[in-house]
Amino acid sequence: MPIPVHVVTGFLDAGKTTFLNEFLQCPELRDAERAVFRFESGEATFSGARCADFPIPKRELDAQPDGVAERMGAILRERAVDEIWIEWNGMTPFAALQSLLAHPALRGLCKLGKVIYVADAAKLEALAGRTGSAPAEQMASCDFAVVRGVYTARGLKKFQRLLRAFNPGLRVHRAICQDDILKEFSGKKLSPWLRFLIPIVPAVALYLLAAPLLEPPVPLNKIVNIFLGIILQAIPFLIIGVLLSSVIRIFVSGAFIENRFPRHPALGMPAAILAGFCLPVCDCASIPIFRSLVEKGVPLPTAITFMTVTPVINPVVMLSTYYAFGGNMRFMLARVLLGVASAVLIGFTFALRPPKTPITSGGALAATMPCDCGCLEDAESVTGIGGKLGLLLRHAQAEFFDVGKYLVIGVFVSAVFQAFGAGAFASAQSGAGLAASMAVMMLMGFVLSLCSSSDAVVARSFASGFPPGALLGFLVFGPMMDIKNVLMLSSRFSKRFVARLTVCAFAICFATVFLFSFFGGVSL
Repeated sequence: MPIPVHVVTGFLDAGKTTFLNEFLQCPELRDAERAVFRFESGEATFSGARCADFPIPKRELDAQPDGVAERMGAILRERAVDEIWIEWNGMTPFAALQSLLAHPALRGLCKLGKVIYVADAAKLEALAGRTGSAPAEQMASCDFAVVRGVYTARGLKKFQRLLRAFNPGLRVHRAICQDDILKEFSGKKLSPWLRFLIPIVPAVALYLLAAPLLEPPVPLNKIVNIFLGIILQAIPFLIIGVLLSSVIRIFVSGAFIENRFPRHPALGMPAAILAGFCLPVCDCASIPIFRSLVEKGVPLPTAITFMTVTPVINPVVMLSTYYAFGGNMRFMLARVLLGVASAVLIGFTFALRPPKTPITSGGALAATMPCDCGCLEDAESVTGIGGKLGLLLRHAQAEFFDVGKYLVIGVFVSAVFQAFGAGAFASAQSGAGLAASMAVMMLMGFVLSLCSSSDAVVARSFASGFPPGALLGFLVFGPMMDIKNVLMLSSRFSKRFVARLTVCAFAICFATVFLFSFFGGVSL
């Protein structure tokens, strides 16, 4: 049976050795035989009970990782140990530890257990944003965190906010609360699939019990049917998006993208439009790719142009619009050209006035974090197609569940609205002018959160009550920015950035479509 490997990591001088000395003295842990590999030599002296201590200098790990793995394997084969503890260097990427444990000398001999992030309250804020990406990656990879130097629950809150910027939902404990840490240590970590599926079971049970009681005042069956219809349309495109995002993250280096993507917006935006045309994905898929492009160093205006134009210009959307409107080529081309014009203008607003604060939700330090799953810091150093594919699948899984939960929330809100409020929107614009009709339809596009590959069918159903300009507003703005897109963007980017992007997209799409319709437009 593989030996569990528990990892203690954190900033330099965070007190990892002190934490190990105190934690391993707990009565519940004293009986186990342990091998402790320490890749960091701090000021504290290690004195763990029933622990064989093996210090390994960082320079040896950097210079001879294969030799270190073989040495560890030899030690573990000679000794009968119940647990392996690793004190990981605070400035070494966590991916290097994963590569070490995957070495043939250790593979099958041990398995990764708990990862504990230790932070010193007095130094955590001061070091944030000035220590590279390795600490941020370690925060993203840990199972729970321990903060030393905090003695009240109220004082812990600001450190919870800081750490959760890199690992949403992370449980953070004070070092003095040994019982809480022991509970975390003994608990089993659920797989992402189980964490995703567990809330579904009570939701299904509640639906089966409540549906007969609430119908017809509350149209639960209609809400569920609409929800499933949108989800089944969106998930295949989300899968395509996270796979393409993972391919970009793992197989395409940041230097390659930066060298190929023009730095000036006047050249970068045409490249973004061409890329959007060549990728047959909708808005559900373009957002994960947008995240990867930003993190790879593509200029923000170019990345925004790509994200906003892709759901409108790709061949699948063009074909669905053409057929939904009875082969009306002029209407289809109007949607495409207005979408391109709006996307370029949105991108230029961010070029003319760049954000003054970091656009990532975690601030300056979050901008250095390579990935939520913490698996890609050394992606370029992994050799062999097998290793690359393993990283791709791991990153795609993490990205799917990270973005997918926001997609589910957005689709549910959309389904409730369609069941209760779509008729109210339609009646609100009765007898209104072009501007009011456009505003109503664009707001409807934002709330309905339809997939851009199928929204033309819904738009066509409103043709009898809305002018063509209002339908174009629905089809241009809706795919660029809707409820589910806002929620998916909020999983990584700051509220300020998402709010600015949403307001900017609405204003520019409205102005572009209104001017086009006012000076002639297109007929159905």
